[in-house]
Amino acid sequence: MIEVHLVRHGATTAPKGVMIGSLDYPLSREGRHQALNLAAGLEGLKFNMVLTSPLARARETAELICGPAEPRAVVVEQFREISLGLWEGLTGAEARAADPDVWDRRGLNMAGVAPPGGESYEDLAGRVLPVFDLAMRELDSGSCVLLVAHQAVNRVILCRAQNLPLDSCWKIEQKHCSVIKVDYYN
Repeated sequence: MIEVHLVRHGATTAPKGVMIGSLDYPLSREGRHQALNLAAGLEGLKFNMVLTSPLARARETAELICGPAEPRAVVVEQFREISLGLWEGLTGAEARAADPDVWDRRGLNMAGVAPPGGESYEDLAGRVLPVFDLAMRELDSGSCVLLVAHQAVNRVILCRAQNLPLDSCWKIEQKHCSVIKVDYYN
């Protein structure tokens, strides 16, 4: 068994109420404070592997949690947040007004319907899960992993871990700089 600690990055400088998706906002002062508090809470753990999204908010969170300790975080492109395409930077009301048909279809099928120019949860799972599994196969049983990513990325991993359909992803909430521990069995 491999112990995986899924962390959602800290709060960002993004404008309140907009859909961020894969836009690259850094951590806010609050987000840095959250990450340092989480680092203190994880202090006793020895990670064999640290993985992070390439987006600034996740990389910075990983750096603040790990500090100068080894291993250094490995940036994994496939762990970037879900792309919301043309909806990125819009509020929900603005996205709905721009594409009411797609908005409604996506509301009925979060797993299979993507925003215009973006990804569905099925697309996201298709890029996240194979790379996640490959990384886990590199480790011995008893290893401890830190993965600092995003709510949607962590959602697809958690759906798989709990044998839930991807349509259930939307119901999984993870606050900024919180940890969900998953036991991974090859």
